[in-house]
Amino acid sequence: MKTIRTLLILAVMVLSSISLSAQEYRRQTTRDGSTYEGQWPKGAGVLYSYNDGLVLGSFQKGKPHGKCVCYKPNGEVYWGEFKKGRATGHGRIYRDNGIVVTGGYRNGKYHGIDTLYRSNGTTLIGKFKKGKLKTRVDADKVAGQKPDYPGVDFRHRQVTFLNDLENMWEERNLAIVRSMGLVHPKFQGGGIDDFALWVNSQVVYPVRDRADRSERTVIVEFTVLKDGSVTDVHAIFGSDPVLNEAAVNAVSKSPKWTPGEQNGEPRNVRMSVAVVFTL
Repeated sequence: MKTIRTLLILAVMVLSSISLSAQEYRRQTTRDGSTYEGQWPKGAGVLYSYNDGLVLGSFQKGKPHGKCVCYKPNGEVYWGEFKKGRATGHGRIYRDNGIVVTGGYRNGKYHGIDTLYRSNGTTLIGKFKKGKLKTRVDADKVAGQKPDYPGVDFRHRQVTFLNDLENMWEERNLAIVRSMGLVHPKFQGGGIDDFALWVNSQVVYPVRDRADRSERTVIVEFTVLKDGSVTDVHAIFGSDPVLNEAAVNAVSKSPKWTPGEQNGEPRNVRMSVAVVFTL
């Protein structure tokens, strides 16, 4: 009996040793230039991909599988579940304009009940299928507090990669704009930075308690029409309704622009500007 127990213990030790040796650390680069660093065949890892972004979390054979965070090339951040390299399961997307989308995903698209939290405090809740809204749901009965953004402590290489990713994305968008023959609207001979200076000089500050000496930023979207006039002005980012209204009023006073063009023809162009309040 003792001999059998001894053999069983030895067998368990051997199997454990084999399992540990099979769980190796690997660094590999694929044909598209992506690099995976982490445990193999499964476990914690990091994927550096100029197509998919920076992915940190759980992997299986170099592909995201399980809970991960993905910093996409377009600036979006996805926190949630992956399956075989695709966002599948429950997750959240954080956009740089303050919008958060939380709920079900399948193959990287909204699928199931999803809630869109707008930056102005309103919500859109609906049932999605393959990224398309099929049915709206009563927001008052379902919506809760907007999820906070969870931060991550990056290593030096990851910070450098994210900077490269952002620069690459901007260059790609600029190339697309040029290839389509697009010309952005001009404000008094300048660009959006000149308009931001004008708006911030025109904004009327609301009456506030001077003890609150903080800086607040409101992002305002608007459309420059073919005749150069500004219309459809909305605050898309800003937690204070009073400041949002003040920013919208300032942008709405804009004089006419030189309209945008595409292949020499005037066109309507949607734009955004940051209005900064120093209270």
